[in-house]
Amino acid sequence: MNQSKYILPLFFLCLLAFSACKEEAPINPFDNIENPNGPAPEDVVLDPTSIAGLHANLFKKTCANSGCHDGTFEPDYRSIESTYNTLVYQPIIKNNLAGTYEYRVLPGNVEASQLVARLITDIDGSSGIMPLVIEPDSDWEQEKETLIQDVKDWIAAGAKDLLGNQPVLNDNGLPGMLGVAGFASDWLGREDSGFGALRVSKTKTNLDIYIALTDDKTAANQLTNNKIRFSSNVDGFANAPESNLQILASPEERNGFEGALVKFYHKISINPQDYAALGETIFFRVYVKDDSNPLTELPSDGGAFYIKNYFSFTIVE
Repeated sequence: MNQSKYILPLFFLCLLAFSACKEEAPINPFDNIENPNGPAPEDVVLDPTSIAGLHANLFKKTCANSGCHDGTFEPDYRSIESTYNTLVYQPIIKNNLAGTYEYRVLPGNVEASQLVARLITDIDGSSGIMPLVIEPDSDWEQEKETLIQDVKDWIAAGAKDLLGNQPVLNDNGLPGMLGVAGFASDWLGREDSGFGALRVSKTKTNLDIYIALTDDKTAANQLTNNKIRFSSNVDGFANAPESNLQILASPEERNGFEGALVKFYHKISINPQDYAALGETIFFRVYVKDDSNPLTELPSDGGAFYIKNYFSFTIVE
């Protein structure tokens, strides 16, 4: 979910919403940076107060109109990542007469987040209340009050990204994850339609775990710290021992979390039998640092469960 710049545009005015429909939306500028917020399996229940839940229930369904928030202008609601990065700490375009707002979303401060104001009032008397245009499959009119409260709850809780990271106000986003893959004589499949734990046979004594990372200003193979921890408890990493990740001179290229081909520079080789018995699941987290931010844990305690489960392996028959 690279938390590149925590720039968060609010619901920008849909001034062209009625007339500027495009046959093709512009290229999404966030497509080629870290994207931990890949498509979730249909059976995954998303927290409605998370950025993933808000994207599924509100931003994509209601606001990504052609000629509006489809990449024509910000906020860009085409993906979870572009939504997040064009909302949080993003300077506003229009203000109210009192000049109340500085950011579209100010983490932890609902009243100072213009996003909320744009959903409930015409801030300057001429811009209208968002959304100006509603997609046919939107349930905005029926669920408006609930959805607005979900937005407020997300902001009040710190406007975290999908990995549970708190946004940082600077011009260098945190490192993020592009993919996790496993190899044990062959490339491993996963539980739950490709989103769950890596499946490792009980006969295998060597497991290579590959991790694709990214950062907006530091090359993946130039990140520092480069540690990994394993735990049988999904959130039990505080006292887990650390191991070093290997940095590959020639990265492994495979499909990442969202299906696109990505480069895996980070690797560790372990004996999975040293960590788990048949039927047991072991979770792991990566700890890296770019050139300006504090140490980043991927994923963190606040991350969505299916992301945590993506960082795991299970011993099977």
